[in-house]
Amino acid sequence: KVTLIEAGEIGRGCSWDAAGMLAPVNELEFQELPLLRAGVAARRMYDQVEEELGNIGLARAGTLEVGLRADDEGYLQRQYEFQKTQSLSVAWKSGRELREIEPFLSHRVPAGIWSAEDIQVDNRKLVLALKQALQRAEVVLIELTEVTGVEALAEDLVRVSSATGEWQANAVVLAPGTGKIPGYELPYRIYPVRGEMISLRIPPFPFLTKTIRIRNKVLGNAYIVPKSDRIICGSTAEEQGFVRENTAGGLLDILRKCYAAVPGIYELEVLETWAGLRPSTLSRLPIVDREPNRPVYHLNGLYRHGILLSPLLGAAMAHLITTGNSLPETAPFRLKNH
Repeated sequence: KVTLIEAGEIGRGCSWDAAGMLAPVNELEFQELPLLRAGVAARRMYDQVEEELGNIGLARAGTLEVGLRADDEGYLQRQYEFQKTQSLSVAWKSGRELREIEPFLSHRVPAGIWSAEDIQVDNRKLVLALKQALQRAEVVLIELTEVTGVEALAEDLVRVSSATGEWQANAVVLAPGTGKIPGYELPYRIYPVRGEMISLRIPPFPFLTKTIRIRNKVLGNAYIVPKSDRIICGSTAEEQGFVRENTAGGLLDILRKCYAAVPGIYELEVLETWAGLRPSTLSRLPIVDREPNRPVYHLNGLYRHGILLSPLLGAAMAHLITTGNSLPETAPFRLKNH
């Protein structure tokens, strides 16, 4: 029997603020091999997730990772060579070849990487479908309830308290993201990384179909993600504490980069702007682990990989609780590594 206690509305935190890219190839830096292996394994699980949950906006259109100027090619070439050493399905394309794949790409784009196997999901449809699935599975859902205390009573018994009641369980999973639990000190530190984002209305004519990831030495990185009902442009990566508000500078930076890659967004109507806080650990690795000698488990620190990794990390946590062992792909995500 499972009870889920949520401080806000289920799925309306960082998961709601995301872009839903399932792109382990393009999301990673060269040293992040544990995340790469976990991301590739998690992406394979999404066919089953779609089968179980129904319409989650899963799109299999691929990703283009592009530069904006000729001097961006050096980094992209190094990224491409690294991806090839990991036996990933990527291809180097000239600017002309990229525009054959995605005609709305700017003619100034010199070259880039085509990741045909990358997919994306509509993260908002995903969390709503997941909530419905939990209800069908008779999980007790308690929303708008802040946990005010966690106390281990024995090696297999823990008490969880709120202002409106308390519960006893054989195991508790703490997944506070960038939040805190009053009176309970987490055995790791979370660093909030703000991401500002914009969504645009889809025009009444055929438009962008591929996810575009932008790498530029001068302007920085960005992405454009077309959904069935909107186009998402993002994102900043700002370590400004727990401040969630949008800024004029952040939105300007996003639109400047996205316009440089896809000029056709210029006339599109702005639907929404928002900012979220990514929960990051010092190592940038997530945590899937149990505290020693007490039935308190931790699932946190997903940073910018939360939607991608969620099926794998959920399965890993269930496996850890029921067997006491980690899955091979998540073995590096231990408390001792943070």
